[in-house]
Amino acid sequence: MKRVDNPELKRKVLDHLADLYHIKEVREPNHLSSYVYCRTRAFLDQKQASQPNDEEVMLFALGYGLQDVLTPEDANAPLIEKHGVIYRPDMILSFRQNEIKTTRKSARNHYIDEYIPQTWLDYMMGGCYMMETNEYDLIVLYMMGSYSPPFPQLYCDTFYFSEDDIHTIWIKIMDNKGVLDKALKEGRPPVPFQNCYDWECKYCRYKLQCQAIEMVAKEPEQNAARMEDWDT
Repeated sequence: MKRVDNPELKRKVLDHLADLYHIKEVREPNHLSSYVYCRTRAFLDQKQASQPNDEEVMLFALGYGLQDVLTPEDANAPLIEKHGVIYRPDMILSFRQNEIKTTRKSARNHYIDEYIPQTWLDYMMGGCYMMETNEYDLIVLYMMGSYSPPFPQLYCDTFYFSEDDIHTIWIKIMDNKGVLDKALKEGRPPVPFQNCYDWECKYCRYKLQCQAIEMVAKEPEQNAARMEDWDT
């Protein structure tokens, strides 16, 4: 038997996945997720500063593909616009909003509220505001289960949010929208590492660019400090 690597086939499959799920296309800058996740990344995405790498294509395709499989035929996903924000739930099923998540995290802590990512909660509460409801269904597929057989595991929960929490999150979303809108208008990215959660930077393809932007932004401060030293 002889086996050889086939990079041409791999490239063909990855390009197919990217085209099938429009992974390399630039999405509208005013989507709800742009104001929930990193605003600096949303800015750089709009400028097409870097294309998704192969690993990102695979992760996105896996999530989208599993979402397609988990979505019943009678579900729909209408586009909603409010206050300049575009929102599309993963699906509306039985007149209820549903968010579908696939994750490699362990299912072991699923029922501990503190382990639900804040971005998931912010997005659901933002959707509640736009749809004028306080309930949201969450479907989570833990691909690795609890990292012990059986794999995988599916959990479904209904969240009930208070009006105060929904209103507070919407104010936060509008503040984030103001940051991104201003950046896009001026053509300058939001301050790196200050408009996101720390974990978003870990595997981000823009991390080096953000570090470079941060260094350039600090140069005037450093030069001013040098001038003060010379004056003394």
